[in-house]
Amino acid sequence: MNNKLISILIVIFFINIPILSLAHDLPKPTFTIGAMQINYNALDVLKGPGVKIDNSHTIAYLTVSYYVSPSLAFESSIISSSEFSASLPSNDSGLLHGKSYSTNGTLTITAKNDTSYLIGLKYKSALNKTIDVYGKAGLIFWTTDFIVSGGGTLTYNSSTHNSKTFLKVDGSDPFIDLGLSYKINKNTSLAFDFLSTAATSDQGGVAIDLSGYSLSWVRNF
Repeated sequence: MNNKLISILIVIFFINIPILSLAHDLPKPTFTIGAMQINYNALDVLKGPGVKIDNSHTIAYLTVSYYVSPSLAFESSIISSSEFSASLPSNDSGLLHGKSYSTNGTLTITAKNDTSYLIGLKYKSALNKTIDVYGKAGLIFWTTDFIVSGGGTLTYNSSTHNSKTFLKVDGSDPFIDLGLSYKINKNTSLAFDFLSTAATSDQGGVAIDLSGYSLSWVRNF
């Protein structure tokens, strides 16, 4: 399914370049830098008495947009790494991503997301001379390490772990983004976005529900 979506995005991009670029005066390519406050729900299955979860983090991102028509752009983004954690009490047990776990002593499970990449299409529409609204859709490519640390030990899927990575997963999944930009001058804008993705890895059945709000600075080349 993901391979089909990638192929569709690529085909649409290359079909539109010769047709649309000849028919319109294209906006210049843009460079976007911003910060996003994201919520990460992969550790929420650990909720219970004595469990403390930190599922919010601020990340930075960069985006390059290449317009194939006044309204349609092909985009590529990179977002910085992030960490989320859950502190577990001793003798806790349950299910984590479909596998059983139990703790012997207090410990912390950390979900460490490596640098992620996004590709997609952006469609924008002008409300007036200074405000544009837009929507984006595409794929996010991600990798997550689940790490246990602390004085206790974790038994996960019948194996015992201490101070090590006990699960590593990756995936490529759809995302959507809705945003609004305000033009400061001819070449500079401020943008506000909401991004959401529901990513599930085939490795370990890990459900990664990610959402966040961002504020960014947009500059035309």
